Amino acid sequence: MNKKSVIAIGTFDGVHKGHRFLINKTLSVAKKNNLKSVIIALEKPVKKVSGLLTTCEEKVEEIKFSGVDEVYVVRVPSKILSYNPDKFFDDFLVKILKISEIVCGSDFAFGENRNGDIKWLSKKTKNGNMGINVLEPLRYNSRPISSSYIRLLIKKGDIENAAKLLGRNYSFYGIPFKGMWIGKELGFPTVNLCVNGDKLLPKGVYISCISQSEIQHHAITNIGVRSTFNFENGIIPETHIFSFQGKWKKLKTKITLLKKIRDEKKFLSIGALATQISKDVLVALRFFKNMVKP
Repeated sequence: MNKKSVIAIGTFDGVHKGHRFLINKTLSVAKKNNLKSVIIALEKPVKKVSGLLTTCEEKVEEIKFSGVDEVYVVRVPSKILSYNPDKFFDDFLVKILKISEIVCGSDFAFGENRNGDIKWLSKKTKNGNMGINVLEPLRYNSRPISSSYIRLLIKKGDIENAAKLLGRNYSFYGIPFKGMWIGKELGFPTVNLCVNGDKLLPKGVYISCISQSEIQHHAITNIGVRSTFNFENGIIPETHIFSFQGKWKKLKTKITLLKKIRDEKKFLSIGALATQISKDVLVALRFFKNMVKP
């Protein structure tokens, strides 16, 4: 890396609107000063969370889509995260990334025990004749947008408000696997997905879309443990696709959640479950019909 750079550092879980604000500022500073734009993204949160909003692959894809020149992923855990602030700054940011400016939030801190806070960083950049851009957190309804709050909304099934903070609908990817054909026997065949175990999957029944490449279909998705049948295979997303004929290919598949219909429920009989699924399908069909109205 020969060209000097402007950088932003963070976990970027979810790559939500607050993160995009930071990334856009990095791009703006880079363009204005003819610098290389670099985002340093932690592979995952340092502290364990109850599910990732974005896997590392999803995160990098979203950040790259913004147009930055380079995304540098720091593995967790890694030796570099244990550096004291001076070593992190001098050996990594200056020698390797050749920073000229840094963009960060007002609560930013890095290095061992997070000792490299804004006060420390401001002094360090001043002594090195570098620029620093400190941004106040982006807010929604007077509340700072954060990954932890979005995670809470999604766990509650509040997919619509989570989407407002993410700047897009919440989604996940998986590879189809052969199920027990129970959905087909009930008259509602499903695509079952094997999803990264670190990804946050909110239990419940959702109006959704399913896609492979650019082809997208309306659907409903049940995320849960299939309690009616007492299965113990972990949380499984099962998606029933509307107006689809044929066999779903065993390729990377994307599920986008649009609205929660209800919680997962244990039914006393298969007939009762089939009746409820019929009702769920009608709710979803009405949703899509209203969505496409002019």
